Amino acid sequence: MDAANKGAKSANGLTVGILPGNDTRGISEAVDIAIVTDMGNARNNINILSSDVIIACGMGTGTASEISLALKANKQVILLNHSAESQLFFKELAQFNIFVVNNAVEAMNQAREILVNPR
Repeated sequence: MDAANKGAKSANGLTVGILPGNDTRGISEAVDIAIVTDMGNARNNINILSSDVIIACGMGTGTASEISLALKANKQVILLNHSAESQLFFKELAQFNIFVVNNAVEAMNQAREILVNPR
């Protein structure tokens, strides 16, 4: 998340951090607005419902849960550099809401397409 916030800041973006704990310890210096939730992993639902499109980088249990929440909320998800197994799994759950890309430029282009031409 630190890298994502730094990237957004370098493009003059406003950054928001939805934090799992009850304080701001360990927060990225690139976060402009910190929202302290004390909700642990439940904050993932806030992240998803507050997003227009989701870009998932890598795959871990937290990322998998966020993708699942996004699909349940009928959000469109861009998978960046995911394994063939994870691509197949999520495409079987929601074929028309999953987009697979190979790099960050493709991810941004796909996000723009989704935002410009919502379904």
